[in-house]
Amino acid sequence: MDQTIVDSPQFHDSIDEIPPPCVTPVLTGHQQACANMVDAARSGHHAMILQGERGVGKATSAFHLANMMLANDEIGSGGVIHPPDTKNSNYRQIAQNTHPNLLYLTRPLKDDGKGFKTVITVDEVRRLHRFLGMSAAAQSRRIIIIDCLGDMNRNAANAILKLLEEPPSNTLFIIISHGTSGMLATIRSRCQLIRFLPLENDEVERVLKAIAGPIMADSDIPRLAALSGGSVQHALMMARSGGLELRDTLNELLRSPHFDTGVAHKLADVAGMRGSDEHNLLLRELVLVAVQQGGLSRVSSGNLGEAEKFSRFAAEFAERARIADGFNLDR
Repeated sequence: MDQTIVDSPQFHDSIDEIPPPCVTPVLTGHQQACANMVDAARSGHHAMILQGERGVGKATSAFHLANMMLANDEIGSGGVIHPPDTKNSNYRQIAQNTHPNLLYLTRPLKDDGKGFKTVITVDEVRRLHRFLGMSAAAQSRRIIIIDCLGDMNRNAANAILKLLEEPPSNTLFIIISHGTSGMLATIRSRCQLIRFLPLENDEVERVLKAIAGPIMADSDIPRLAALSGGSVQHALMMARSGGLELRDTLNELLRSPHFDTGVAHKLADVAGMRGSDEHNLLLRELVLVAVQQGGLSRVSSGNLGEAEKFSRFAAEFAERARIADGFNLDR
């Protein structure tokens, strides 16, 4: 994949050497979800929620639809979202976040410019009000991409809700939601829900082969795809953060007949490395996947009592991680 098509801003979830969704010219999979997006746009829906696991292609789909709708008046002939024309000025403006008729709301830079805020604040929604008030954009189609619903604090979510209750004319809201967390029922009820399924392993492999570059060895791609859970982003995080080695170390701990303190400390050191939130988040995901797989294996064997213990542990683990983040506790 040509990653030098156009420069784009850095976002909170940008991965070095990997083009962000606003630049990505190719979308893999999700034919049914894209057809549903086209149907919703054609029928005049003012808002849609793209719901699915993180990193499966929701944001890329949103930008592809925006490119198509802002480039011309034809919306998806044959129920297909056509890939963007990388030579079109619309594509370049959208990729650089400078298109007058598109606003991309995501977690902003901190006030000191060092890193990104942890939420989308109501101040960002005020940018949306200014965008909607611009006369230059008022006469033609306007698109607002919010990435993601779970990152909005309550004040921001309530401000968005007011706009959805009285939607501006000729305006389409595309709201990205990772899973079901943070989805207010009042916002959900005012949007067309489009579900995105995890990618198949061969689809993840196809994407990784196209963008691998120096990040991963070709020989690692099949295993990364198999462990990705259908998420290209998760596979990339594993590749960049030594995820395969981390997974092997975790498996060594879990499969040992006796608790191995040395291996446990090795994992804790990785999770607590300064400036390594990426490793911490990856290890959390690997633990949760291991717990979920343990629960599923108990269900398959008919041991529902043990399966319930796994389920309770997964919920408690996720809650403790959320509290640790909220109070910025030691990793």
